[in-house]
Amino acid sequence: MKAAMNKDGFVIDIDYGRCGNCGACVAVCPEGVLHLGTLILVADNNKCTGCKRCAIICPADALKLMDMTGSVLTVESVDAKDL
Repeated sequence: MKAAMNKDGFVIDIDYGRCGNCGACVAVCPEGVLHLGTLILVADNNKCTGCKRCAIICPADALKLMDMTGSVLTVESVDAKDL
């Protein structure tokens, strides 16, 4: 299921088939967008500012940040050392 875009035109797309609920993304999100629910990772897309830290840190490549056209935003623009 795809989430609705937030006011800034971003949405975090979670591939639940890949996500292992490790919590790495939760730890690096500066806005508190992500949290571990009872069984699955949950995103509050309204808080997302598009920093891409969650997608960069995810060891399972389960998170993608998408724009309003449905295009995946690349993660190369954030240096991993800055996480």
